Amino acid sequence: MSEVDNWTAREKAFAVLAVGLMLLFHGAVPFLMTPTLGQALWTTGFAKSFANGHLYSIYAHDFGLPTPAAIAFGLAGALPASWLLRLGLHASDAYAGMVALWLMLAFYSAYLISQAFGGSRSVSILGAMTWMSMPTIWAHAGYSMLSLGIALLPFYLLAALNLFQHASVSGPKSRAFLYFIAAFVSVFMDGYTFVMFATGSSILLCYFLLTDVSNRRSLLIVALPIQIASFSAAYLAYTIYVGTDQFETSPIDFFRGWGLDLSFIAVPTKGFHWFLDFLGVSITRTDALYFGDASVWSTTFSLPVILAGLFAWWQVRRKCSVATGFLAVAIVGFFMALGPTLKIDAVKSEHIQTIQPRQQSAMMPAEYGLGPTGSTWISETLPGFKSMRASYRWSAVGIFALWTCVTIWAGSFPRGSVIPVATLMVITFLNIPNLPQRYRALTDNRAQFLQIDGDLLEKLRSSVKRNEVVAFAPWGNDFIANYLAPTVGFRTFNIGGDKNLTSAQANWPPAMLALGGELDTSKISLITKILWDRNADVVVIPYFHMLWSPHLWPCVDQTTAKLTELSREYWNAIPGFYCPDQRKIMLRPVIQEMEQLPDVDVTDGDLFATIRLRRQFSADTERY
Repeated sequence: MSEVDNWTAREKAFAVLAVGLMLLFHGAVPFLMTPTLGQALWTTGFAKSFANGHLYSIYAHDFGLPTPAAIAFGLAGALPASWLLRLGLHASDAYAGMVALWLMLAFYSAYLISQAFGGSRSVSILGAMTWMSMPTIWAHAGYSMLSLGIALLPFYLLAALNLFQHASVSGPKSRAFLYFIAAFVSVFMDGYTFVMFATGSSILLCYFLLTDVSNRRSLLIVALPIQIASFSAAYLAYTIYVGTDQFETSPIDFFRGWGLDLSFIAVPTKGFHWFLDFLGVSITRTDALYFGDASVWSTTFSLPVILAGLFAWWQVRRKCSVATGFLAVAIVGFFMALGPTLKIDAVKSEHIQTIQPRQQSAMMPAEYGLGPTGSTWISETLPGFKSMRASYRWSAVGIFALWTCVTIWAGSFPRGSVIPVATLMVITFLNIPNLPQRYRALTDNRAQFLQIDGDLLEKLRSSVKRNEVVAFAPWGNDFIANYLAPTVGFRTFNIGGDKNLTSAQANWPPAMLALGGELDTSKISLITKILWDRNADVVVIPYFHMLWSPHLWPCVDQTTAKLTELSREYWNAIPGFYCPDQRKIMLRPVIQEMEQLPDVDVTDGDLFATIRLRRQFSADTERY
């Protein structure tokens, strides 16, 4: 009987329960909840546009006009989501289903790593649960593919382990193929975790070259070329797809602001860890006082796995030398996570808090830290590394490496031992958030997704004809445009995502480019010019926020989502995030003046106004 057939009923039940709880915990349950809202709308906009084309379409043709738009990151998520949309799933459920598929691969990969180091089935399942409980995964759900990329670190590094430990000229080609696939998945999932994978696997390869003398020749003539070819081909494919190999760099103060403060590792942030909140050891952190943004301090509490990982390494360092290789990965990961300046509870001065409140002072001058870490040259010079501006995210690969040390240690115990089980359970328990509150938030995401459909889609369908070209004014980082255009059936210049917006603007007509910033009566001539030049059929002035409303519909005071006091404070601090009725009042002078123009028709509603040329002036003209 094969090993696969030896599963007991208890092990099968535990595995099914573990996977089910993991999916529920992450909100990846179609028809019930959605892991996030804003990024789900953004991603499924691309997915819907792909689904409107042929089966393997990977460019959006509905938004970001006039040229087809490549998704700046997350093609590995948007493409399978488009296939689920073709099957008839609602966009929210297609997103949740796509996330579920990748999370199950991550869970299974974590399980296989534990199995590879001697863990029993039950301990390996528990170890996979421990990995999937890490805040660096679930607290990044709002960043969509970054969260999935971090979750998939076991998949990526398992491919590396299989290649390096069994490198042979005559060995199976499947290991090389798996490594090649892992590199491609990672680069098209998220750029941060692609660089983490490349760095972590390179460290492990160097470690094996130094320590595995008998296998060194095979590593040099097989593993090293596969490593170089896989990452080079993946990067080349990505740059061809997005159309550039030049990516925006940020000032070094950005790296500092988003660097990992050591206090964030040791002391959890209030509102993110149920039991530690209950004990009263968590503290409140906001961008009013701390540099960076909430992601820096909400995702990086990792003291339990750090302590357990270091202890585990010490216990197995002689029995399993590869643990030292993973310790090296952890050291590099946390070193890079610190950013250019060492910080321990670094806060803004009262002067900065007053003259540059909140995100206006997110970047950090060097004098607010304890001293340089020595990584400035790396962050300013090395390709890949200089794009990792949110330095703290490097901690994810450090956390993964230390989790691996724990699984190696757990696998060294005899079957039935309590100690490894207890250790994994304690780490998992300390990681969990307030589950009832999280359940409400995840179900609220899906409910708001459906509410956007009910509130907005039909009104747009009755105001904009199919295949018409729309210009939303003023433009910005218009997340919701991605979803509205392919779902309603119009085409638009507007697009969400910084990189995507920059790419689209290179080909925009001048009048559209000039419609950025605040909308006032001085820009009415630009609106009419867009219409008269036949650049667009209709200009839509939205009263909802094109960036923030898709994250919390329609606004803080009118949302049906159940917000905590901390989250309400966060949303209220966002400048310009007004409710539609407030925004309508603010823009009333613009609408009134446009209503007096002889050449346009203005239709005003509660969520948006539309402006188009009067029938006698309009003509059916071929456009973008």
